[in-house]
Amino acid sequence: MATLAYVLFVKAAPPGSIEIAAGAKDGQYYHFANRYAKELKRNGIKVHVRETQGSAENLDLLTDPAGKVSVALVQGGMADAELHADLRALGSLYREPLWIFLRHDLEVTRLGQLAGCRIAVGKKGSGTRLVAIQLLEACGVGPDQATLIDAGGQEAADRLEQGSIDAACFVASIDTGYVQRLGRSPEARLMNIEEQEALTRHFRELSAVTVPAGLLDLAHDVPPEDTAVVAPAALLVVRSTLHPALASVLLEAARRVHARGDALSAPGEFPSTRFVDLPLSEEAEHYYRYGPPFLQRLLPFWLANFLDRIKLLALPLIVLAMPLIRATPPLLRWRIRRKVYRWYARLREIDPLMSCVISSAEARLRLENLRELETQIAHVETPLSYMEEYYNLRVHLDLVHRCLLDIAETDG
Repeated sequence: MATLAYVLFVKAAPPGSIEIAAGAKDGQYYHFANRYAKELKRNGIKVHVRETQGSAENLDLLTDPAGKVSVALVQGGMADAELHADLRALGSLYREPLWIFLRHDLEVTRLGQLAGCRIAVGKKGSGTRLVAIQLLEACGVGPDQATLIDAGGQEAADRLEQGSIDAACFVASIDTGYVQRLGRSPEARLMNIEEQEALTRHFRELSAVTVPAGLLDLAHDVPPEDTAVVAPAALLVVRSTLHPALASVLLEAARRVHARGDALSAPGEFPSTRFVDLPLSEEAEHYYRYGPPFLQRLLPFWLANFLDRIKLLALPLIVLAMPLIRATPPLLRWRIRRKVYRWYARLREIDPLMSCVISSAEARLRLENLRELETQIAHVETPLSYMEEYYNLRVHLDLVHRCLLDIAETDG
């Protein structure tokens, strides 16, 4: 019955390993996914970091029923409410600015002014492509108004410096190599987006970011002035079926990795519930409101999870144990008194008053038996609370001893 109750009522144990869809090996997603893997290893959870083409592929892997991926890093704004209804967010992790670099001689301050230009909007399936096309079209620049080129990363940076394109869009961290490179390049300059505020009002997953003068390179004053850009956030996304115990562990790993902040976020700002375009999981909501589960704060993950799993059986076990608990004191008293009272049966056999008149020889024989009995009784361990019964037995032993001694001496 206990086994059946365990199977029916106790939650399944969390898996010992998970697979995280990241991105390209030279990208930030892959870098951070590996840092999460190191943090989770401390809790005995093995993590396989899967290299992918980016956010679009990561979402496809999460929604594949036969897939092994249960966690992914995804750029904010990528998810579709209908297509990804079974996915949940654990929170945003850090800002990923949309860097729009222009030809050095191109005087553009509004996205609508890019009409007629050759624009690298990122590779197919990338988060850069989605957000770039979305913002451009919102400002009236679609495939009919400009030449949109499927190129990103190093390729787009090379083409911009060579002059074969007029602008290139990148969603990347400030430390990304090609962002640093184009910031210093005499052939390119960072675009100041004048409609920054309007864009963040229309697209709630975006945040307004001001890149201070000199942030990319203080020594060479890059950029030369404060520059307005917009930034989606990197999100930690999971299947809705992810084991609840893993959510708080993942968020704790994210907190340790991102707690110090970066050039565009304050310490302790991430992970956060802001800039999230997917429903938060219930476990994530609980984490942001109350912190990690109480048991996980005090105990190793495996032990905390085990205790959490068996708590459903606590009440039935207590109910079943109550009769035993109530019966324990009487049983204990009976067991201890039995040690004392069992000697009375032998004492009764020796007592001359319990039988007919005995001879002196019989009295001496019984005295020997009585002395042997007294020796055995002397080695009986009795709790202090039951010493009254023990000493009553000793008094009765002495009474029978004196009686037998009188008979032995009188007839002798």
